[in-house]
Amino acid sequence: MLIAHLSDLHLFTERAETGETRADIARVIAALVADINALDPRPDIVVISGDLADGGTPEDYRCLAALLAPLAMPVMAVPGNHDRRCAMREGLAHRLSGLAEGAFLNARVDMAEVTLLGLDTVIPASPVGALCSERLDWLAQELRSAAASTVIVMHHPPVITGNPHWDTYSLIEGRERLGQLLGKTPRRILCGHIHQPFHTQWGAHYVSVAGSPAFEYHLSPGSHATAQPAPVPFSYPLHHIRPTGDVLVYRRHVRF
Repeated sequence: MLIAHLSDLHLFTERAETGETRADIARVIAALVADINALDPRPDIVVISGDLADGGTPEDYRCLAALLAPLAMPVMAVPGNHDRRCAMREGLAHRLSGLAEGAFLNARVDMAEVTLLGLDTVIPASPVGALCSERLDWLAQELRSAAASTVIVMHHPPVITGNPHWDTYSLIEGRERLGQLLGKTPRRILCGHIHQPFHTQWGAHYVSVAGSPAFEYHLSPGSHATAQPAPVPFSYPLHHIRPTGDVLVYRRHVRF
């Protein structure tokens, strides 16, 4: 099974909440969609780990739905702190796979002996993330029937990077219980939010943070500097989960 992982698209049509977001982001997203469709073999699914929009207006999601429409495979997504739940559900529900009912935009997709579980980590009007008891109870229930290969998709990373700028804006509530629920069975956790691609181990679990086509940072490991946008090449990860359970991760570089 092949998973294409995108994150932090920050599409806007009327206004941008973040001043760093590139003005031609719609063109960039169209180029990403074309690149994914051109892959051989094509991914089985595209997952987007939050901040699909940069302001979350209904028009943002209508525009994004049109941009994602050419994708030849299912799309699963969770919200980020710049998304708006109601507008996202209304504008994208017809394009997104596995959206759960209820107040939160959790999701579940089962395919090819792999279960993908999307967790809504948003606190409205806040850049930081949280997993309350209701969302964690949902995860606990879904894990009971999940496949041995389980992928968790969430916007805010659960890991501590050591950078005070990033760590104070990541998952600040529910981290400990999340770790308890996942236990010692290895899972793959796909995140975004930080705008700098990296991967690490969190207990028994592999955590992959995707970059952003809107703008990216370029800090060195262990840096305590305030992150500033940098003109770095963009790439997105392709996670190849093989029948043996082994996983290969490729970086797909795209020129815009």
